[in-house]
Amino acid sequence: MRKLRYTLTLLVCFGFLTQAQETTVYYHNNNEITKNTDSATYYIKFSKLDNGSFAFQRYCMDNILKEKGTVQNISTLIKDGEITTFYTNGNIMDKTNFIAGLPGGIQIHYFADGTVNYKTMVNSAGYGFTNQAESDTKYLFCATPDHQVILEDGNGYFKAYNDQLEVIQEGAVVNTFADGTWKGYENNQLAFVEIYKNGVLIKGENFSLDGNVYQYAQRNRRPEPKGGINSFYNYIASSLQSAYGIDAKIMMKFIVDPSGNLKNIEVINSSNKKINSLAISALKNAPKWNPAIEQGKPIQFAYYMPINIKN
Repeated sequence: MRKLRYTLTLLVCFGFLTQAQETTVYYHNNNEITKNTDSATYYIKFSKLDNGSFAFQRYCMDNILKEKGTVQNISTLIKDGEITTFYTNGNIMDKTNFIAGLPGGIQIHYFADGTVNYKTMVNSAGYGFTNQAESDTKYLFCATPDHQVILEDGNGYFKAYNDQLEVIQEGAVVNTFADGTWKGYENNQLAFVEIYKNGVLIKGENFSLDGNVYQYAQRNRRPEPKGGINSFYNYIASSLQSAYGIDAKIMMKFIVDPSGNLKNIEVINSSNKKINSLAISALKNAPKWNPAIEQGKPIQFAYYMPINIKN
């Protein structure tokens, strides 16, 4: 079924804050940093922790807390550990455990009145941090806005609601797994229909806003190099032969577009800047990837790739 909405990794690039113990950063709508608070749409307060990561709190410009948790570092804002988001009334919206930037563990979604809508166990695939090719979800508990429990101990019926208390996803659950026909909605219109058996997707149809109908047997898939990740790392190693004698650890970020092209290639962190231009060039000249797939449709996907060079 369509993935429930998660706030994933937000990318911003800056180096002058990484040594600060506490700082506040202001952002435009497009997630770019601004020094002009009059043009900012939100701000984040960071506090450096003893383990080198950063606690953060994200606020609207009217000083309402919207999100808090921990990120690995300020350069990438890759989330780790429990992340909490909030409604404007101050009540919790979601509590989600993150592992290296993606949901991995228990997620609890609340209604605005503070009661629980659902609890799930999420195992996400993505970036370069996991070998898992596809995300999966176990459904543990669900209740309706009038507090009627419809799913308990992994059995029953699942309904996820948006802020307007409209159903956005629903289906039967047996032994924590999706089973039978599941449906999803956008703007009160049918967006997809999927058939499951014991949590395994049998078939699905995605009624896209572009008017196309996408049929699929795999719900979502992260992007991957053609030939596999090991083959791609062999290509990188071959492309960096001129770096012989240099040791470096680099974190790269790039976009895999729906056609499989690698775009917007950046070095996020590097222990040796001498290697940066070579790494960027290697990715620019890399062969196409298999793009990420969501409900049968190729999508754009941000990918983080660690590269370790040791001579």
